[in-house]
Formats: sequence, structure tokens, C-alpha cells
Amino acid sequence: MRTEDKNKVFRELDDDKLLALVIYGEARGESYGGKVGVASVILNRLKKGGWFGKTIKDVILKPFQFSCFNDNDPNRLKLLAIAQNWDSFFQKDKALRECYEIASKFLDPNDITMLKDNVSGATHYKTKNCKAYWADKMQLVAVIGKHEFYSEEE
Repeated sequence: MRTEDKNKVFRELDDDKLLALVIYGEARGESYGGKVGVASVILNRLKKGGWFGKTIKDVILKPFQFSCFNDNDPNRLKLLAIAQNWDSFFQKDKALRECYEIASKFLDPNDITMLKDNVSGATHYKTKNCKAYWADKMQLVAVIGKHEFYSEEE
């Protein structure tokens, strides 16, 4: 199945719901600041453009960038279920509501409480116990909870 087809249900979501889903899939067990860090990375990639993508959806759904969307990741099935039954999950899941609040605050330019980047422009992150081939080529700029955040060295 083509990537576009298997991600169709995700592409049909509004940007704020898709951003909330990736925050949920990558950091639902983290602190508020850790969730903001994941959202910051996505928006930093969007600002950078180029290879990362030109839209929120392009950045988030680019293959192999956010593990929660990988076919073999157990989070993917949960995210598919949420995407297909948003209202039901949203009512029951406090973490999903918090992720949505973060996503909405990041994306609403009229929100006076709009959130700011808390990871110094980082475009990558990984968990502390994960080995990533790219980490040695980047600068560690923040650590929040179980995540390390990196920016490309200039």
C-alpha cells in the first residue's frame, strides 16, 4: 500500500488534531513541557521547510520521521483508532485533551497564550536510551523528561 493511502485517515484530520496526535503518540507520558518540546520540533521543521516539508501534514507524515506513524510501532494502531473516533477518545482521554490544547495554542495566532518553542530551535529529538545515527552530528540543546532535543550544527 502506498504511504499516501495508509495515511489517508491522518491526512483528513485538521492540522490541530494531527499535531495533537503526534504529540500524543510520541510524548503522552511526558510532562507538559515535554509535550511542548515535541510540538516545537514539528513547528521548527515547518519553519525550516525544504526536505522537512511545506505543511504541518507533510512534516508529520513524512516517512520514518515520527515513530508513532511507522507500520511496526504499536502506537500507530491506537492513533488510527483515535483518528477514526476522535470525539469518543477525546471525551475519555485526559492526555489527548492536553495534547490537543498544546496543538491548538501553537497553531492559533490569535491566542494570547500561544506557546513558544521551548527547545531552542531543535529539529530532532530522541529518547535518552535510543541510539540514533544522526545524534553525533548534531548539537544537544535541551533535555526534557526522557527526550533529548537536537539542532543541526551550523
